[in-house]
Amino acid sequence: MFAVGGAGAQKEIGVQIVKSLAVKIWANDIKVILVAGIKGKVKDYFEKNLEKLKFKNHPNIEIIFEKDIESYFQQFNRALRKTDILWTKPSELSFYSALGLPIIIAPTIGSQEEFNMRWLLKSGFGMAQENPKYVSQWLFDWLNEGYLAEAAMEGFVEGEKLGTLNIEKMI
Repeated sequence: MFAVGGAGAQKEIGVQIVKSLAVKIWANDIKVILVAGIKGKVKDYFEKNLEKLKFKNHPNIEIIFEKDIESYFQQFNRALRKTDILWTKPSELSFYSALGLPIIIAPTIGSQEEFNMRWLLKSGFGMAQENPKYVSQWLFDWLNEGYLAEAAMEGFVEGEKLGTLNIEKMI
């Protein structure tokens, strides 16, 4: 799953991912979920570029988009159930590492994301992305070497899972 920023930041990375993984997508070796959130322009950007790449309505590519935030959250949460890797800038989604999802860290936008990136890397919950143009090479190296499985296990075992309960106690 590749999740762009709320304003559509880094949507180009999603298209680069699909381009690089095209052979694996056609061979049914991988599915890509592109998250547009509630931004119609991002959804349109993905659809336009997927059509150019001959991936319109391909069963191994999904775009998550909803017009309202509540429906979007429901669809996003359903998609997480079938997600093995979360690729995103290190925003609040960084904490999804505690679900056992390894994070591929897209470039940061802002100081809080710099902090989150350092936290993900030091904790072993995520790995900084390499060049998206070559994801078809390095991603499968990481899978074969067990790096992403290790990050998933670290996040699941060591990640904080009781944040909501702690907030409730404080309130």
